[in-house]
Amino acid sequence: MLVIEIHVPLSPAPDLPDDAYPYPWIEEIEDFLAGLEETGEAEIFDEGVEHGGYY
Repeated sequence: MLVIEIHVPLSPAPDLPDDAYPYPWIEEIEDFLAGLEETGEAEIFDEGVEHGGYY
């Protein structure tokens, strides 16, 4: 079994309105990984967790 840990920089998306969620790409990454898990190409052991408004 091969285990890969993925870290991404927590940088806000550019050019967002002031009231927009600054990290919409987090959901894109989670959706991509969920797709890999559904096809059996990967298994997610630990998901990104939000705590107090932060991941």
